[in-house]
Amino acid sequence: MVSQFNWVDLLILATLIFFAFEALGRSLVIETLDLLSFLMAFLLSFSFYNFPAKFFEVSFRIPHGLSLVFGFMAIWFISEIVFYLLIRIVLPRLPSLKIKGSAVLSVLPAFFRGLVFIALFLVMVATFPIQPSIKKAVLDSQIGSQILNYAYALEGPVKDVFGGATFDSLTFLTIKPKGDERVNLGFQTSEYTIDGVSEKAMIDLVNKERTSRGLKALVFDAKLEGVARAHSEDMFKRGYFSHYSPEGETVADRASGAGIDFLVIGENLAFAPNVELAHKGLMNSEGHRANILSEDFGKVGIGVLDGGVYGKMFTQVFSN
Repeated sequence: MVSQFNWVDLLILATLIFFAFEALGRSLVIETLDLLSFLMAFLLSFSFYNFPAKFFEVSFRIPHGLSLVFGFMAIWFISEIVFYLLIRIVLPRLPSLKIKGSAVLSVLPAFFRGLVFIALFLVMVATFPIQPSIKKAVLDSQIGSQILNYAYALEGPVKDVFGGATFDSLTFLTIKPKGDERVNLGFQTSEYTIDGVSEKAMIDLVNKERTSRGLKALVFDAKLEGVARAHSEDMFKRGYFSHYSPEGETVADRASGAGIDFLVIGENLAFAPNVELAHKGLMNSEGHRANILSEDFGKVGIGVLDGGVYGKMFTQVFSN
């Protein structure tokens, strides 16, 4: 089993050894109190981060997502200071405890503190969009995957705190409509599934943008959806991101090949972790927004493929 360890496993072991080595020879009582203060700060930060977050957002006009992170850090910092002062006040009043082997046993609370720290970090890596190879290494690791099995309960709270900052700061990958740029994804995968839920959600978001501006809602077209799905699939399989296939085919060529009659046709592409971020990014782009709101289009088909650790590939195809 040791031979199957990857670099993530080695990093986890090194971190745990560091926490344990640092505590070796220290007082068991102090290390235990440090662990309790760490856990209390951890719980308080996740429970009350909203209060300082509102203050930061209103007083300093910090983006909502970033204000949540600042609120979390503020509660943690204040909690740690308070607990540090309390421990230093209470500790001298405690009776002197002589526990056999305490200099060695002190590594246990430090080890557990390191384990909680690692669990939080791994959940963030598994939850948010990062370099796919790193996420895959975490999920494939022997130790990391086991820790995640027990730590996924933290996924909800972590998303609540740090998810907003992700939406505020992370960009998504796209290419200008009709642009001939090509991006090498750096990976190829055949491990993906059709994300019908995201496809429907994106159509609803597109039509909400249109109707809120007095434009007609686009009609779903199954043939356009097939063209969109096929292009998303091709980009995943061959590891590229472009309106042009490696053979030079355009969306018009792909639609004609599928037997679709059209006078005008357009295509939007996005590579993002979820439908909300993809839609937000497209609407923030002038060219993509123009396609979504064009009065020339009356039909739409959207193909979303979920590549797991690699993220989601979005292709929107519009026609008259």
